[in-house]
Amino acid sequence: MEEEVCEADQNEDEDIIDVPVIVADEPGKLELDKAGYFVILPDPERMLILAKHYSYEKELQRIIEGPDARSIYRIIIKYGWASTLNHAAYLGQELARAEIAMKAGFDYVQG
Repeated sequence: MEEEVCEADQNEDEDIIDVPVIVADEPGKLELDKAGYFVILPDPERMLILAKHYSYEKELQRIIEGPDARSIYRIIIKYGWASTLNHAAYLGQELARAEIAMKAGFDYVQG
């Protein structure tokens, strides 16, 4: 059994050698999403996460609520309320942080 694992590891290493390695850059200047911004708030009493979507005129557009990060970001993506990949990635990260904090009983501060 051990030999099979080693052979698989060798094949994986060979695959890595044959592909380019791209080094990630530090994030550049923040580009605002024309679709607006979100304020993420865990609600531990109801075990829900709220994502409040605002326009840049500070008008509340909608509130999305759900039990976990995945349910909320899927709705945001489905309706195009995050119009850039950077914003969608950021929201996924922050929603996951909010979910972890809520379930662990920690305070959450949006970053």
